Amino acid sequence: MSTTLSAQLTSTTQASPQRCCFLLHVRPERLTEYVEIHQRVWQEMRQALTDCGWRHYSLFLRPADGLVVGYFEADDTAAAMDAMSAQEVNTRWQAEMAQYFVQPDGGAAEVLHQYFYLA
Repeated sequence: MSTTLSAQLTSTTQASPQRCCFLLHVRPERLTEYVEIHQRVWQEMRQALTDCGWRHYSLFLRPADGLVVGYFEADDTAAAMDAMSAQEVNTRWQAEMAQYFVQPDGGAAEVLHQYFYLA
């Protein structure tokens, strides 16, 4: 990323600490099972997300290549992500989900920069 672009993305007034969008990459041959598991997310995982301040959490899928786009809102998304990473149930969930992601890092959320927002 160029210095100019990096500066624009870090200084834009359009960014918000209340919204977060991220990418994951699921192995295409495991997509059906991955989507099915998300139809029955553990209740304790759902509760942990809520308790950590995650709201309006959605996952979107591009089936052609397994690209997953995640979006959520929180009062402070960085703090909400940190809080979630400290949850024991999240550690177990991530261990279960690791088999579905393209490795070595397809399961690491790549957080995207927000540079425009129309309220």
